Amino acid sequence: MPDPHNAPRRITVGLAAGGTGGHLFPAEALARELLRRGHDVVIYTERRGAQFTRALDGLPHVVLPARSLAGGAGGKLAAAAVIARATLAARADMKRRGVRLLAGFGGYPSFAPALAARSLGLPLLLHEQGTRLSMANRQLLRFATRVATSFPGIAGIDAGRVVETGNPVRAEILAAAGAPYPSLDAGAPLRLLVVGGSQGAAVFGRVVPAALLALPETLRRRLQVALQYRGDDAATVAADLQAAGIDAEVRPFFDDMAARLRDAHLVLTRAGATTIADLLVVGRPAIFVPIPQGGSREEQRGNADALERLGAGWSMPEPDMFTAETLSARLMQLFADAATLPRAAAAAAALGRPDAAARLADVVEALLRSPVDSATRRTQAGG
Repeated sequence: MPDPHNAPRRITVGLAAGGTGGHLFPAEALARELLRRGHDVVIYTERRGAQFTRALDGLPHVVLPARSLAGGAGGKLAAAAVIARATLAARADMKRRGVRLLAGFGGYPSFAPALAARSLGLPLLLHEQGTRLSMANRQLLRFATRVATSFPGIAGIDAGRVVETGNPVRAEILAAAGAPYPSLDAGAPLRLLVVGGSQGAAVFGRVVPAALLALPETLRRRLQVALQYRGDDAATVAADLQAAGIDAEVRPFFDDMAARLRDAHLVLTRAGATTIADLLVVGRPAIFVPIPQGGSREEQRGNADALERLGAGWSMPEPDMFTAETLSARLMQLFADAATLPRAAAAAAALGRPDAAARLADVVEALLRSPVDSATRRTQAGG
């Protein structure tokens, strides 16, 4: 930890995050850590991000227009106009608040605030949640003063600009950090948690119930399944599982995720960076089903494969590997071996960074003490 007597005086830090929980939750964690240290913050996001009212509770935030650059020439031209308008709005707000540094957490809505910050000569700290640079962070890399990463060895970045901090997680997840792995004694319940991420996962509703119904009866009767599923047939899925002797709870959303992670023996989930950070902090093994993104944008596939190599879980990409037959076989294998799941849980816990928000705040304060920031302050004072 830095010497508190050498910490920068009270400053205002801007944070830019896209409209998904995967981008907004780490920004929230850093914002609350900076507030705890006596600084001021403002979060720049877009309409979708503003809907995370619990994450933004008590945090100053600005909702900017945003549009993806995806699409043809017409779409790109329209997006450029939106980005230009958002950049001007963000720049005016930063000058009014006296923002001294911007931390960007990815997603296309972070692009305009980053451009505004650099136009003011402010340091730009990028945070990469995954095992490879996201599209937005790749585009902004040339403007970045420093890049904070969640994993070691991110390709394509000059090592001199990289600091590994981990991915900040929410306070409720931190409360479950260090909880012992649940017992797998013979006859004890086997708790499987299935979550599809902020965008849901309809494929889970098709594959998971069929895989569970194909398990041997002795295993089905030990299972306690919590399945996050938003399909119209959720009641039918729950009834079918209960009829097969499986203690099943099927709900569209779980608002007690920390407790469910703490109690789970195994998690079946997408491979988004925030989900992974939560799993690692609590120390739970997972079967990862990365969202198929195609081409060079396979961020989730990279996350899942990396964690499989590190022994913290198993990657089952769809459609080839994630079928009812292969999932059923994998579950039988894992629950039959009393050593495999606890070993993967220990590997996950070893990768967890419960102090990620504090480490990231340290980077912010270090940048604000640096000679680069002194030059920035002079530039901003004159501009």
